[in-house]
Amino acid sequence: MQSASISEVRTLYVRNVPNKVYEALERRARRNGRSVNAEAIEILRVETGRESASAIVQRLAEIAEEINWPDDAPMPEDLIRQGRDRQ
Repeated sequence: MQSASISEVRTLYVRNVPNKVYEALERRARRNGRSVNAEAIEILRVETGRESASAIVQRLAEIAEEINWPDDAPMPEDLIRQGRDRQ
């Protein structure tokens, strides 16, 4: 399956949206100066970005476990602070 290029867009139809959800989306869109469609796209963009950020955080945790720092190792923020103090 080929991924869509940047210039391509897809259409997504959402059915059976409860009135309260749609009205909240309308209010949010109005507050942000966007159409309902643009607001929905922005919400989807942000949420899918969080998913990838979550994967990055998980991978960093895995790498940290692989490093196996000794219990008495200095904390990264202490090393940064020491570097700043030297300048």
